[in-house]
Amino acid sequence: MDTPGSSSTTENRNARPLRCAVYTRTSREQEDGPTFSSIHSQQEACYAHIASRHHLSWLPASASYDDPGFSGATLERPALQQMLADIDAGRIDRVVVYKLDRLSRSLAYFAQLMARFERHRVALVSVTQHLNSEDAAGRLAINALISFAQFERENTGERIRDKARATRRQGMWTGSVPPMGYDADGQRLRVNEDEARVVRNIFERFVAQGSITALVKELGTQGVTTKVWVTRTGRSRGGRPVDKNDLYKLLNNQTLIGEMKSGDEWHVGVHEPIIPTDLWDRAHALLDARRRPQKRARGRLDDFLLKGLVFGTDGRAYSPWRSSVRNGRSYAYYVPQRKIAEGAGASDLPRCPASELEAVVVEHLRGQLRGPTSLLAHLPESARQHPRYDEAAVVAMLANIDAAWDLFLSGVQHELIQTLVERVTVGTDKVSISLDRDDVGRMVLDLLRG
Repeated sequence: MDTPGSSSTTENRNARPLRCAVYTRTSREQEDGPTFSSIHSQQEACYAHIASRHHLSWLPASASYDDPGFSGATLERPALQQMLADIDAGRIDRVVVYKLDRLSRSLAYFAQLMARFERHRVALVSVTQHLNSEDAAGRLAINALISFAQFERENTGERIRDKARATRRQGMWTGSVPPMGYDADGQRLRVNEDEARVVRNIFERFVAQGSITALVKELGTQGVTTKVWVTRTGRSRGGRPVDKNDLYKLLNNQTLIGEMKSGDEWHVGVHEPIIPTDLWDRAHALLDARRRPQKRARGRLDDFLLKGLVFGTDGRAYSPWRSSVRNGRSYAYYVPQRKIAEGAGASDLPRCPASELEAVVVEHLRGQLRGPTSLLAHLPESARQHPRYDEAAVVAMLANIDAAWDLFLSGVQHELIQTLVERVTVGTDKVSISLDRDDVGRMVLDLLRG
């Protein structure tokens, strides 16, 4: 005769083990040593919780996923990414955390994680908050707690920004990297004499020459670079050749004459100026003379079909650019960013009339749609395995897009170009066009689904 409870005991003993992954995170690296860190305390609580559910077939996974020193505001954490990969591979049934904010502090990211968990039927368990996403009440409580956590995080950010603005209104420094000519000393700026001499020389040479382009070339031959600084993680930044953008920022930075910016306003700073007022005024008289009012052509940069897709063979991007109105007409180009930053002679690559380059790319794309042999050869398996997939039908669908191209609104054409074109590479004598095979596959799937 069975004793009371014997059937449930037998059922639990025969149940499939539920593999439980423990995820821990701290915002700062713990110092090496025998101290009992937050990572250790999180692990102990999580493994104890799993052990208490042993009768429900909960077993710890073979690995613990620990991210010491990573912010909860990002998903780019090595242990988290490894855990997600193991979830995708079907190696995890439960994710156990000490508190929900160990997983993420962002409501949007948390929603992404929960959608991924649910897709693989993985439950989320919070030990100290006694929450389990397996039931509706647990899911409701988890969503409510994450919403309040993000609300508090945003409030904290606003308080920090308000404090920084108030500090700058008092003329003191807040921030990470001070301008060239200064070093940060707490909330004060201390003059860096070596950099200050370089800054004064830049102002004096600009007043003498009156040309930003000529000054960029002169500083390049002298080996002058942007400010060198070291991040909190010990990485060196800056130290690259000065370009036109760097000079404009420097020549317009009122910190150099003893002021401090808070919001859109400048206040008297407590630091020592390194540019005399008369030198500043002469430099800005030249800058004001250069700012001749020009009537710009109507139209937005968003009107450029290839915005963000054009690069030179040197790896640097091309930028959309419109000329001023001349004789009632304006001209649109894609221009190498190096020419914009360093002057017209800085790059051997050509500037491309927008209409001509866009026509080449559109004709290439339409030719691929009319004869999609190479496109179909690289379709992902998800498209080929669709129950409605038929190569002849797909060829006809793609040909229909080409046939209807001139009937599409400009916004539809723009979206198709931005989706299907991966990169346009401009050389001195040719243009190379590559399509995004993955996005082509997704478009085919959408067509098959009707």
